[in-house]
Amino acid sequence: MPKKKNCPKCLGLIGDKTRAGIIQQLRKKPNKVGDIEANFALTQPTISYHLKILEKEGILQSKRQGREIYYFLNQKYPCKKCFLFKMPLKT
Repeated sequence: MPKKKNCPKCLGLIGDKTRAGIIQQLRKKPNKVGDIEANFALTQPTISYHLKILEKEGILQSKRQGREIYYFLNQKYPCKKCFLFKMPLKT
């Protein structure tokens, strides 16, 4: 019987509802901090904090376009076969 994959780091990262919400939002399309912030009742520095955590762990990547920084899911994230990239999107 195959061993079940354990993703404690992924689970810990999305255990925070803000980070889970950011991941869900970025599954739709890349976004800049201000657009992400608009969907949460949080300040821009708080959203930036969560984005940096997700980027540091390799779940997100960023790309600067002029003065804006766009965040998007890292499609080469080593654990992308786990449910992190398959979470149901809120409708």
